[in-house]
Amino acid sequence: MKNLNKIAKIHLGMLLVLLVAGGYAYYKYWNVAVVNGKGISRVEYIKTMERAGGKQTLDQMVQEKLILEEGVKNNISIDKTEIETETKKIEERLKAQGQTLDSALKLSGMTKADLEKQILMQKIQTTLAAPKTEITQAQVDEFIKTYKTQLPAKATKEELEKIAKDELTAQANKSAATAWVTELTKNAKVELK
Repeated sequence: MKNLNKIAKIHLGMLLVLLVAGGYAYYKYWNVAVVNGKGISRVEYIKTMERAGGKQTLDQMVQEKLILEEGVKNNISIDKTEIETETKKIEERLKAQGQTLDSALKLSGMTKADLEKQILMQKIQTTLAAPKTEITQAQVDEFIKTYKTQLPAKATKEELEKIAKDELTAQANKSAATAWVTELTKNAKVELK
């Protein structure tokens, strides 16, 4: 009988510990916020987030999967140094504007890993959707004329033409990549649940 009481007390103690741990976990993890003593549950939060931006987020996730799949299918491999080079370019542009990469990432709610993933996606898209468009001198001249006030005042004609050509090429790449992803998504078999 003595052993039975001892076992019952141990079980009761374990049950009490489990109840306290469960209560703490419920308090700590079930609610994402408590407003005037009333909780906002994680489930309620997730459902609201899905309604607010879920379609856009899901579309983005589907596109990322498709891009990566096409990259593998076409043996596209983007070297880590390419991503680092692109990250450094972004960092330099931000520095010229008086910002840091860390502050810009924090402001946009991104991590460095998110940025690197985004660069990887863009590199794969650009590689697979490379436009066949040649930038003409007329386009370069028009770009310089249109954006003259936004271009560096002390730049030489060659520097301005390089800036214009780089920007026009980037625009053509972005346009081609967007069209490519749209077509890729349209032709994919996506099953939403």
